[in-house]
Parts: sequence; C-alpha cells; structure tokens
Amino acid sequence: MSTAADEREFPFQHLEPAPLINGWQMPSETYVEPSITQKLKVGKRIRVQDFGEPGRWYVQRLTERTYFMICNAFATTVFVGDEGVLLVDASNTVVPADMLAAIRQFTDLPLRAIVYSHAHTDHNGGASRLQAALREQDIELRIIASQSADREIRAHRNNVAPPTEVVEDGRSIFRFERWNFVLGTPIVAAHSAADSYVLTPDGVIMYVDFNYPGRVPLAYISSSINITGWIDFLRHVLGEDWKFANLGHANVGYKRDIERTFEYLGDLYDAYATEIYPTWATGSAIGESVQINGPGLTAGVFWGNYVDQSAEIMAAKVYPKWKHLPQSEVIRSHAYKVFEDCFLNWNPEVGAVRPEFSPIPPR
Repeated sequence: MSTAADEREFPFQHLEPAPLINGWQMPSETYVEPSITQKLKVGKRIRVQDFGEPGRWYVQRLTERTYFMICNAFATTVFVGDEGVLLVDASNTVVPADMLAAIRQFTDLPLRAIVYSHAHTDHNGGASRLQAALREQDIELRIIASQSADREIRAHRNNVAPPTEVVEDGRSIFRFERWNFVLGTPIVAAHSAADSYVLTPDGVIMYVDFNYPGRVPLAYISSSINITGWIDFLRHVLGEDWKFANLGHANVGYKRDIERTFEYLGDLYDAYATEIYPTWATGSAIGESVQINGPGLTAGVFWGNYVDQSAEIMAAKVYPKWKHLPQSEVIRSHAYKVFEDCFLNWNPEVGAVRPEFSPIPPR
C-alpha cells in the first residue's frame, strides 16, 4: 500500500558519484611495465591500474625473494622461501586455482603460510578457500595473525579462517623457514580494531587501507574507526626500515607517500582550527544553524547539517593545493572524518589542534 511518505523524495542531501578527474597515475612519477623477472628499481611504480582486466593477476618482482601481486584492486605480497611460499593477505575475491597459477609463473614451491594484515573479510576472506584447496594436496596451511585479529575474527564469526598461530600484539617476530619476519600491531584502533604491518627480511612491508601511492587517501579515509590511531599506525610504519610497501589496493608505495599524506591531513586539521573552531567556540555556529533551518530544529538534524557544512568548508580550503592529486575527487569525505576527530578529540584552546606526524622508531 502506497503512502504520501513513500512517494515523496527522500529528504536528505543526494550526492552524485565522483567524476574521475585526474586518472590513476601522476605525471611526476615513473611507471614501468610489470615484470616477473626484473626487480623494481626503488622509487618507481608499475603501470597497472587498480582495476585492471577482471580476474587477471598482475605480478611485479620487488627483491630477490619478494613479489607484489594485484587482482581486482586487491593486492597480496608473496615471499619465496627455500621450501615454500608465504603470502600476506588473500582477498575475498581470490579464486585459489587462479592465484596459485599466478604464483607458479615464478616458483614451483608450494604455498605454506599466509599472514593477515587485518581481519576484514574483503582482504582475507579468500584464506579459507586457499586452506581447503591446499588440504586437497595434503598441505596444511599455516595461518598467522595478531592477537587482535584473532579476537576480531572470532567476534564477527565471518568467513575469515581462524589463525593457526597467534602472535602477540605490539612489535613481534615470527619465523618462516630460516627467516625472521616482523608482525607489528602497535595501535588498539585505527582503520580497524586489528591492524598489523608485515615486514619481510628483505625490506618489503605490507599494511592495508592506509595511505595510497601518489594520491590522497581512499574515500572516508578507508572508513577508519579512529583517525588519530590511523595516523599513529602510519608513524610506526614510517619508523621501520623498508624499501617497498604493498598498500593493499593499488600501486607500490614508498615513505614519501606517507609523508605526503601527513602533509595533506595536517592541512585539513589546520582548516578545522581556522575555519570551523572559532564559530563553534563562540556559539555562533548554533545560532546560524537555527536561523537557517527555522524553529523546531532538533539536535540530530542540527548535527547532520553542521558536519556536512563543516566538511564542505574544510574541503574547499584545502582543495586548491591538493586538487592535482588522484583521488582528490573525494576530499570532502576526508574532511568529514577529520572534522569528527577534531570536534570530539582536539581543543585549540589548550594548544592541541592535531595529532603528531613524526616517525615512531621500533621498540
């Protein structure tokens, strides 16, 4: 049965899809064709779009033993040992036969272990299918994860296979054959409640859903649950010693990408301090909103309007400086997340206007 409420337009702001303005690569960067045999020179990117040919694995050799692989905008890191292969992450889109065939392009050694960067199903929902496929070959897959990831997998009862080995949170070491790997889980809450970075012995680090190569962050800063924690996680990554980064969704990354992200976010925090906080501190923001929306304004509608308006103002402030970067189409969503962090956690009256952005050395 139809009602008048059903027939009228939904009374909220409608947003059109962001147009692709800058493409996916930067004119100032050097891109090379992906190669299974040629090691990537430090500082260069590979000429592979996030969403390449559907279902196709693109492979790039990074070091003597470590490879970067990406398919359907989900990346994995592959370390080739003496007797077997270790992966970091297996996305929900993984088809085991296709992934294993891609790995066989550069090694005949069997897959022996997988490490989780975090517990989200989009990045590790494929591990259970790999586990089942390997059992048919009489191979029992090692599944390595942090304490936090183990907790989150059990709490959500999702399709991410439970770990067979749980590593302590903090900066911990685990062994694969004769090598030590770092599994760093330094922050309680950042992008998720269980974010780790995995550092190989030959200087490749993988961490997922944080900064992006040559770009501003993903929309809504990867739907992170704690922006200050998100920044502090990157500070720990910046403090480690590594040459290449696998960022989970796009191209090969470098420390300069984190530094650029920090500069960009610093500008957004500054925009809040100069453009938003002064009117809130004096109370004028509430008065203006009530006048615009008329009598009877509720607190819930006021908050929705105020966040949207503030994000728009902050985004407009930083856009001229950053509009040349890919993904700048979604700057407003970044401003939205930074606004929430500033409003709830930072107070310019006591001199605290934004997080720290300096590297945190390993400890």
